[in-house]
Parts: sequence; structure tokens; C-alpha cells
Amino acid sequence: MVKFTVEQKLQALNLLKEGYSSCSVAQIIGAGSHQTIDTWAGQYQHFGVQGLEIQRTWQNYRGQFKLQVLNWRKEHDETYQNTAIHFKISSPSLIYTWEKRFDEGGLDALFTKRGRPPMNKSPKKPGKYTSSELSELERLRLENRQLHIENDYLKKVEALARRKDAQRKKNYCTIAF
Repeated sequence: MVKFTVEQKLQALNLLKEGYSSCSVAQIIGAGSHQTIDTWAGQYQHFGVQGLEIQRTWQNYRGQFKLQVLNWRKEHDETYQNTAIHFKISSPSLIYTWEKRFDEGGLDALFTKRGRPPMNKSPKKPGKYTSSELSELERLRLENRQLHIENDYLKKVEALARRKDAQRKKNYCTIAF
């Protein structure tokens, strides 16, 4: 996505004043869509040069505000661009996103927070276990110890069986010759 300076936006608006269509202006400056030019024109008409400045700060809109914007848009049967201009929202597509979320998830979808949920403030520290967790931990440790003993025993039995087998083969070879 190309970022345009205020000067480039003003040049585009001057081309509009000279009689070019928003489609042709978009092609000339490489804006991609005539809707971008129309948005700039509306922002300039309502807010002047300040409306064309790039807004770098992320705003976190509250659910009540989103609902108010959607209700106003529906009440006045306005476009996303005009609604964005009326409420001083930098991107008309943001209103479309809110409307889509509202249609899919209802009112609760407008009141959800952005981003990941916060991590637990106090993770469990070893040593602060409940009595049931301690008994479970002790049981698991005992079971683990028993499994280690069983594993070691089986390894020794297997080693003895191999040694005995090797001894038989050795004795068989000496008897056969």
C-alpha cells in the first residue's frame, strides 16, 4: 500500500478541480482506486488540509462508539466514506469491518478487545501446591521411580539372556569341531 504525502494529495485534488474524474486522477498518481481520491476530497472539504494528514496513531474505539457509528450510518443511509468523515475516522473500511462483525457476531462482537488476552499475572510457582496436587505429585513420582526400576531390571535380564545365549553358542561351536 502506497503512502501519499499531503502535497501529493493536494496535487490530486487540484487535478479534480481542473475537471479530471476521480478515476483518471487515481490512474495518474497511482492511487489504485477512485474511492481513495473521493475520500481525500471529502476529508479536505470537511477538515481542510489537516484532514489530509497521515494519522499514524492507532485508535482503540470503544464498543459504544462503534454502535453509534453504525446506527448513524443506517439512520442516514450514508456511505462508508461519508460516515468516516462525519465521525473523523481515518479509514472508511474500518466501518465496513465493524458492520461485518456486527452482522456475524451480534452486539458482543463490537465490544471485544483487540489483540491477545493478557497472560496470568501470577503463574503457579513450584512449592505452592494444594494437598490434592501434592498427593498426585507424590503418586506420580513413586510411579516414575517404579518404572525406572522395572526398566533397569528388564535391561539386566536382557543382558543376562544375551550373555547366556552367547555362552551357549560358544560351547556349541567348541563341541561341533
